[in-house]
Amino acid sequence: MVVVTVFTMVSAACGAPRYHYLKSTTDHTFVRVPSSWTIFNEDDLLKTSDKSDEAKNAFKGRSWSVAFDASPKPSIGHILGKSGHPSGLVQVRTLSEPERDAFSLADLRSLLLPWDPLSAEPQDAGQVEVLNAKEVRRPGGLHGSELLLNLKGTGGSPLKWHQIALTDATVSKVHVLVISCDDACYTANEGVINTIIDSWKVTER
Repeated sequence: MVVVTVFTMVSAACGAPRYHYLKSTTDHTFVRVPSSWTIFNEDDLLKTSDKSDEAKNAFKGRSWSVAFDASPKPSIGHILGKSGHPSGLVQVRTLSEPERDAFSLADLRSLLLPWDPLSAEPQDAGQVEVLNAKEVRRPGGLHGSELLLNLKGTGGSPLKWHQIALTDATVSKVHVLVISCDDACYTANEGVINTIIDSWKVTER
């Protein structure tokens, strides 16, 4: 059973809530987002899925997901889409045995995308522009990558996509955090986005 905790950090100086902490004690992970942002739990996210109840329950049994939206008019539809306000998703998923056998770093990078953004095909097709890509290694054998991408659609400004994806030393779990919004939104909110990214902690113990 995954234990999910969402609580608010209160400022000692003025008593006003400043942050939500989104935390899974089972997966030893948490991330901090501003308290003014709206939080969506896994049940909220699965309401939009057309999968069967059996498939949804199976997914919940091996995952933990929480989403967040900075919009004053929050919507599940904003999550990981182009919006004038940042939104994001943090997810931990246990891999099945068949998945573990063939899992690669390319699979890790494409957990929430239709292709590996570092592969030639989407870049040659003009679907993605890689602004930054770096290897990430954390204590306990956690490893993966951090990416900043421009995802290009059928017009308008690109979608800025900031992603960190990690797997453990035994390749049994995957951890991913993504924050996205349109280009102007990202520029205006880059400070808070980077603060959220930096607050994300994962430990293997």
